[in-house]
Amino acid sequence: MHFQQAMDEFLLYLKIEQNYSDHTLRSYEYDLTVFHQFLERHKRSNDLQDLNRSVVRRFIQDQMAGGKMKPRTMQRRISSLKSFCNYCLKERMIDTNFMAGVKAPKSETKLPVYMNMEELKQLFTSLEQTEHPLSLRSESMFKLLATTGMRRQEIIDLTWEQLDFYNETIRIYGKGKKERLLPLHSVVVPVLKRYKASL
Repeated sequence: MHFQQAMDEFLLYLKIEQNYSDHTLRSYEYDLTVFHQFLERHKRSNDLQDLNRSVVRRFIQDQMAGGKMKPRTMQRRISSLKSFCNYCLKERMIDTNFMAGVKAPKSETKLPVYMNMEELKQLFTSLEQTEHPLSLRSESMFKLLATTGMRRQEIIDLTWEQLDFYNETIRIYGKGKKERLLPLHSVVVPVLKRYKASL
């Protein structure tokens, strides 16, 4: 079967049987059209039975050449091709999975962006001036995060028993049940005391 014919049937299946949104359908159509144009541009066979992993890998290399294609976009195109391939297999249009073993390029890991001291001061000021039933809790949480380096889950799991106001320390139970004792910053102690008294 010709690629274009199979693609039209696949898109119809997504629209009628899977009830996909117009936006999702356009994404699938665009990704598959880009692949179809690659086949024609490189004078490759448009017959479904002639598709194989090496053709798909060549397509990925072609798309990623020059570094203009974002890995996330390529991941979406490969996902579209895999869905299309699975449909063709299910409908017995092809005998072999031409997407088997094809992996998408990894996305670049973005480094976290940290607040500078001025931004942190602005956040603290905003929290201190907020009048809300949960404002003390929010202020306590953010000041603890900023001054101790606690993880999000450690804040969630925190109990009053872990706080020692006399010695101004906090006992943290981290990953693998590892314990560490941290000093409580002078900026957070009065907030925690006020919050505890308000409960």
